[in-house]
Amino acid sequence: MQLPYIEPFIKCICCSLHSAQLLKGTSYDPPVHQMGGGGGGKTRGLPDLLPHLPKADRLFEPFVGGASVFLNTDYPRYVLADINADLINTYLMARDATNTFIGVAKELFENGNSPIAFYRNRDMFNAISDDECLLKAALFLYLNRHCFNGICRYNNAGFFNVPFGGYKKPYFPEAEIKLFAEKANDTKTALVVADFSKTLKAKAINESSVIYCDPPYLPASDTANFTQYHHAAFTHEHHLQLAKCLLHVRYETDAAVVISNSDTPATREIYQHYLFHEVSVSRSLGAAVASRKKAGEVIGVLNAGRLRHA
Repeated sequence: MQLPYIEPFIKCICCSLHSAQLLKGTSYDPPVHQMGGGGGGKTRGLPDLLPHLPKADRLFEPFVGGASVFLNTDYPRYVLADINADLINTYLMARDATNTFIGVAKELFENGNSPIAFYRNRDMFNAISDDECLLKAALFLYLNRHCFNGICRYNNAGFFNVPFGGYKKPYFPEAEIKLFAEKANDTKTALVVADFSKTLKAKAINESSVIYCDPPYLPASDTANFTQYHHAAFTHEHHLQLAKCLLHVRYETDAAVVISNSDTPATREIYQHYLFHEVSVSRSLGAAVASRKKAGEVIGVLNAGRLRHA
């Protein structure tokens, strides 16, 4: 695929987006971190990732985050899932009510770049019912572009609580919204609120499917734990559960399985059946762009031969 890559309209700057809100009916309490892929957004890692995603009839993403993989691949069908209902609702409104969604969101952007407006809109987002899908989606996009560093964080009561970012003029991603909507409609993309275990039980997964997982990253050190902002982290145990689920679905369906994560001993132990490809990307969390550092990551491909001989 030729550069430049298509950018998501939800700003992507860290692990696949999951809400810190304690959601009923899920197998884990989602962590707090930013949107995108591990600590710096998935778009910058696409040149390394895309060669490892094989041709297939359908791509499943249990941790869709900013959807940059969706936007930059050419599968006939997609299932994009995430545990964050606000994120999936925003994608649904972008797909199903594109022009109205753009109009409502654009008005928020035009009059909302001040602390007073930001906290008023944040309070509105936290107060309105989930049934007010269009306004909720527009506010989510507004908060994503105006809050500090694009972080998505909720407190224990389920309220979005990231402070004002103070940016000079947040970009309104109208063209990106339209590109997302066009592709989602053309490919009849399924957008699903679900945790990874439910997504990986989908009956549509078969030998013609690819599963790509970009879960919250295992910490590279004690000071690099991207989920430490909240007690409901995606833990070592959740990674073990994910690895077990992926082994099962690979064995039962013969679907291709690819993951991304930090390059740590824990990653290589938990996902020991994978063939790892080492990559280095620039990433930061809650820091200035100038402070970004190169971080070791791996792309793991679940090799059928390794699985058969496990």
